[in-house]
Amino acid sequence: MRKRITATLLAAMLAISTAACGGGGSQTGGDTIVIGTTDWNGVFSPFYSDNQTDSYIQGAVIETVMERDAQNVLIDNLGHIDEEVIGSGDNQQTVYTITLQDGLKFSDGSDMTIDDVIFAYKVLLDPSYDGASPFRTTTNIVGANEYYYDNPNYSEDVAAIEKTAAEYANDKDKVIEYLVATKCEGLFTAVDEDPDGDGALTSWADYLKEKGFEISEADAKDEAKLLQALAECEYETNLGSYDAESYYNEELKSALVSDGMADGVDVEDISGIEKVDDLTCKVTVNGVNFVAEAELGLAPVVPSAIYGEGYEKGKLDGVKAMNDKPIGSGPYKFVENKDNVVTLEANEDYRLGAPKTKYLRFQVVEDSQKADAIINGEIDISDPSGSVEVIQQLSDAGVKYDLYDNNGYGYIAISAKRVADKNVREGLMHLMTREQAVSTYYGDVAEVIERPMTTVLAEYPQDAEEYWGYDPEKALECFKKAGYEQVNGKLVKDGKQLEVEVAIGDAANHPVTPIFTQMKNDMEAMGAKLNITDTDFSILVNRVNNDDVDMWCMAWSNTTNADLTQIFGSEYSKKGGSNRTFIKDEKLDALLNETRQTLDLEKRKELVAEELDLVMSWATYMPVYQRKNVWAYSSNINPDTIPADGSMFYNFYNELEKLELQ
Repeated sequence: MRKRITATLLAAMLAISTAACGGGGSQTGGDTIVIGTTDWNGVFSPFYSDNQTDSYIQGAVIETVMERDAQNVLIDNLGHIDEEVIGSGDNQQTVYTITLQDGLKFSDGSDMTIDDVIFAYKVLLDPSYDGASPFRTTTNIVGANEYYYDNPNYSEDVAAIEKTAAEYANDKDKVIEYLVATKCEGLFTAVDEDPDGDGALTSWADYLKEKGFEISEADAKDEAKLLQALAECEYETNLGSYDAESYYNEELKSALVSDGMADGVDVEDISGIEKVDDLTCKVTVNGVNFVAEAELGLAPVVPSAIYGEGYEKGKLDGVKAMNDKPIGSGPYKFVENKDNVVTLEANEDYRLGAPKTKYLRFQVVEDSQKADAIINGEIDISDPSGSVEVIQQLSDAGVKYDLYDNNGYGYIAISAKRVADKNVREGLMHLMTREQAVSTYYGDVAEVIERPMTTVLAEYPQDAEEYWGYDPEKALECFKKAGYEQVNGKLVKDGKQLEVEVAIGDAANHPVTPIFTQMKNDMEAMGAKLNITDTDFSILVNRVNNDDVDMWCMAWSNTTNADLTQIFGSEYSKKGGSNRTFIKDEKLDALLNETRQTLDLEKRKELVAEELDLVMSWATYMPVYQRKNVWAYSSNINPDTIPADGSMFYNFYNELEKLELQ
């Protein structure tokens, strides 16, 4: 099988699953292979999927022009891409020639042409596209922005918007207007809400009074008046935690897109995309970009006649209508999603030969039950967490399993928006002791890392040294630099005790839990509080995305290149972006931009090392571990049909048509 498993912001964030065991029971054996997975959202679209399992499922159905081999190198799949750099200096461009194989067909029997490839590009560049793909900004295709804004002179309007947004950010009335519109970025939800949970404050009137603001009893019951008072309070006392400029940038640019389409379509096509013939197109991008080929080659190829039904620029209803019923050219066809089981059926006309096994079923299995389910033959393939106990359990049972270096890493994050004082963040960093927690949970299948990037990438700085280090005395010094002092056994500032909340998914089974336990003990000894909130992963994700928690632990996965813009770029700190720690650094943004334009690996290594040092200096990211992923196989699976030299970039998912039972 040749295809790409796509992943977006939420797909990238891993946690120990808390999903319940799926309904429908085990249906292994005979003509069916059952894969035990974490839960899915049912968005089986390469354009919109936001969950790893959703991506696995649609990836068995939909293919791409290129794919990655086990060493993370792009190789031909449905076709081939040639690259040519033309011009020089500011006029330099890169032309990619994309050629499909002749005679390809989708599983419904229709012919695949280059129009289907171009259709996917146009979807990802459409003004109404609201998925998570950064395709438009990362590829920088000539004419893409003119198409997106439907304005051949968009750059002048964007420059004017950015100037206006900067002015609004320095205008008190406009900042308060933004705070009211966003309900103080989600701080306020309801009049009768308890502002600090189990804390001393019991009402918003208490919250305002603590900060020196008074509100009448009647106004405190009027949502509009209460919200106005809260916005004025936050402006005066907590302005550094908000970002009016990014808000107005986003709002005004969204209005520009809407206005561009309001009077009809002015820019019909993307000038940098040229159809050559039925199997070939040329795509011209501005400058050079080491990720552009991958973005173009790994974009999904779907039947445009089906996904594009009723399509016109600005209307993607037909594309979204296919979210729950994917169609492609892959080895399997989608059948149904029912009772926590997704069923796929073999594509008998698959170009590489009919799959050996007629059905694939994806079944929800709780992480703690995956190993037992494999051993007992209830499921055939799964990815249990690679703890010391699980590895020993699989080994004792004689179960075949593969260990692959994870193309991601576990981390602890602190929001610079919510914990605005860098001295406090530095103090928290000095209270994180990682080595024992990682070795106890993972044994030999994970290691502590020193920079926030997966070590499987060539650009990872192998000589990086510990940046902060566990040191409670230094932590206390940092807290005191922030203005806190120890009074009557409490670490206080302006009469308020230092209190931080950290959220974790399934603390009882999480490798990072001992780190937080030690932090809590150390902070209590100083007179501060660390409140550990154990929550469901989906709730954790929502809280992080809504900037509703001070600190949290998660992991990134499916990382394939060293472009860190989405995680650390200032632009992505806006609502919906992946930079939830609110790193905003002009020097870092410039380095990220330079890295994308650097083709030379050795030079790129230098730039990435500098980027990562700068990220660490913000005291918002503590890299914790690089682990190995476990894929375990029941005795039902013929081991000779599993790739011998796999990795997280290329494994049995890439050869599903060969997988068979014994």
